[in-house]
Amino acid sequence: MAAKPDMKKNKGFTLVELIVVLVILAILSAVLVPVLTGYIEQARSKKDLRNAKALMEATQAAFVELYAINPDVKPGEQIVPNEKSFVKDANGNNVPNGNGDQDLSGSKFAKDILKLVDFPKDKKGEYTKPYIFFVAAGSNASGSTMEQYDKFTLYYAMYMETKDSKPWYYYNGEWTTVNPTKGTKVIDNGKGKMNEVLSGPLKGKQLQYYIIVNNSKISAMSGGFWTYLRDLSD
Repeated sequence: MAAKPDMKKNKGFTLVELIVVLVILAILSAVLVPVLTGYIEQARSKKDLRNAKALMEATQAAFVELYAINPDVKPGEQIVPNEKSFVKDANGNNVPNGNGDQDLSGSKFAKDILKLVDFPKDKKGEYTKPYIFFVAAGSNASGSTMEQYDKFTLYYAMYMETKDSKPWYYYNGEWTTVNPTKGTKVIDNGKGKMNEVLSGPLKGKQLQYYIIVNNSKISAMSGGFWTYLRDLSD
C-alpha cells in the first residue's frame, strides 16, 4: 500500500510570511536605491569633470597658439575671427558687441578643440556634447587695460555635459559645482572697463567671454543665453 504524501513538507509560504518578505524588500529598496543612485551620480559627475578639464586644457592650448600667431592684436579686434560674434546695429550692419564677447560655437576653431578631446559625433557628423562650454580670458574690448598675455589666458569657464547635467565652473585655478560669480561682482562700471571683477582673487581684471559650445539653441548674442545661465545657476 502506497504511503500518503507528507503534506507538511509541501507547505508553501503563508500570507503573513509573504507580507514580511515584501516589507523587508521594500525597506532594502528604500535604503539601497538612493545609495546606488548617489554612487551613479557621483560617477557621472567625475566623468563630466574629467571631460571639462580636458576641454579646458585643449582650449587654453588653442589660445596659446593664437598668442604665438598674433601677440600684438589691437584692442577691439576679434581674438578669433568669426562672423557669428557680431551683433546688428540700427542699420543692420555687423558690429562687435561692447564687451567683445565671441560666439564661436560651430566654428572651425571650436570644432578643432572638440576634435582634440575626441568628443563623439552624431550620424550627421555634428558634436552633440557638451551641451554648453564657455571660457573667459582677459578682455580685448576697446578701452581694456589688460596686458596682452592676459587676453590669451583663461580665468573662468563653465561646462555642462548634457542639458540635465550639473554645471562645473572653473575659477582661480580650481573646478567647483558652485557658481563662483555668485560671490564675485563682475560688472560694467560705466567707465570703459567692461566686465571688471570687483572682488575676489581676480579683482581688477576685465573678462571677455568665448562660447565654444552652445547647444541650448539660445543665441549667445541676444542676452537670453546669459539670463538662462543665471537662472540655471540660481
